[in-house]
Amino acid sequence: MASWATMNNICQTQNGFDSYWGIPYSNDMDSVEEWGHYRRNAEKDAHYEAPLDQYNVPILSGNDVEERPAMQRTLTQRYTQKAIDFIQTNHDEPFFLYLAHSMVHVPLYSSDEFRGKSMRGAYGDTIAEIDDGVGRIIGELKRLDIASNTLVVFTSDNGPWLLYPNSWRKRRNASPRERNYS
Repeated sequence: MASWATMNNICQTQNGFDSYWGIPYSNDMDSVEEWGHYRRNAEKDAHYEAPLDQYNVPILSGNDVEERPAMQRTLTQRYTQKAIDFIQTNHDEPFFLYLAHSMVHVPLYSSDEFRGKSMRGAYGDTIAEIDDGVGRIIGELKRLDIASNTLVVFTSDNGPWLLYPNSWRKRRNASPRERNYS
């Protein structure tokens, strides 16, 4: 578990950002010891979701703890809404918004609206929710008539997770019908 001193040394408001809202480190940190076996369970069930109380990671607003443990099922939606709120507040002046989604890093969580909707299990549900959020953000840039003057860069370093039973690695020898990636 990261100490508060460590968290404060890495907090974005102490490293050039004017504001910050989110989890201060990976969403799989602060694991409660009596839980575990995420990977083992995920390998057996593409829809596996770790119990919400398995992780004690906080949400920070600036340097202050706003919520602990973070309600990870709604984290993607809340990141998206915070980004839209920031854009609405700052759209009259040049701005820099850095949005680093915690998902698709394991453990994977998605909101009720997306959970169980994808044929790719928890990973697909999470990707669909992030895609929806990016669409909402782009839609807001268009609504405010600043999309043509805004640079958007989308990248991820957390995927594809190959531990799920329907992952490419486990399906590469499957028939074309079995390789449905939707």
